[in-house]
Amino acid sequence: MTKFLQIFLDASLYLLLIPLLFGSALSLVSHRNKSLVVIYFGFFAQVIGGGIGIIIHELSHLIVALLFRHQIKGVALLRIPRPNDGDTSLGYVQHAWQTTSLYQRSGNFFIGVAPLIGGTVALVALTRWLVPPIFAWWQSLATGVSTTATGDLVWWKVLIWVVLLINISVGGFDLSTADLENSSHGLFILVAFYLLVLIIASLFFTPTQIKGALLSFMTPVYWALGLALLINLITLTVLKLLGRAHV
Repeated sequence: MTKFLQIFLDASLYLLLIPLLFGSALSLVSHRNKSLVVIYFGFFAQVIGGGIGIIIHELSHLIVALLFRHQIKGVALLRIPRPNDGDTSLGYVQHAWQTTSLYQRSGNFFIGVAPLIGGTVALVALTRWLVPPIFAWWQSLATGVSTTATGDLVWWKVLIWVVLLINISVGGFDLSTADLENSSHGLFILVAFYLLVLIIASLFFTPTQIKGALLSFMTPVYWALGLALLINLITLTVLKLLGRAHV
């Protein structure tokens, strides 16, 4: 029992608690970014200032829904709402699933939080592609291993990078109430599966082996989430400065 408890505590820390903290911070900062855009520049500014992020947000929902074999009933990756009529939706993915399918039901959790994954992948990929020296610096900082950049900073690439990062940070990470509610549909099944896997793992591996494997697997995930959070925080600072200048 002590062995299983140690494995449970380690797995819960590395697989659940740390990603949950990163994800919550990402969603909260992104929500604040979107709110500032609306406050400073008007409701429709979030479509312009976060349109690419919104597309990535909805595309993430769509891709994961397809992976879990959900029936797609309607998709709008980006739309112009009518706030005067109470329509504030910037995009949506309508999907249905078979309640008798454990696989499809468990997929609801991942579909709900998919924008955090999709947005993080987009930010990391853009940073590596457009500004490799910054990517190498962050990689060195995160891993403690000196990394040499594969290219130089080019001013127009830096400008594109900044614009895209702000856009994705504004529109990509903010989880709606509907997203969180959708995730809850698959939570019970995932918890049961999670405990079953840990019970089986405790029969064949030691807590030290499990901890080492978790750290090896999850460290790059933490690094990517950390970069996404840093970029969102920088975006928040930039938006506050722009807001003061605008006022």
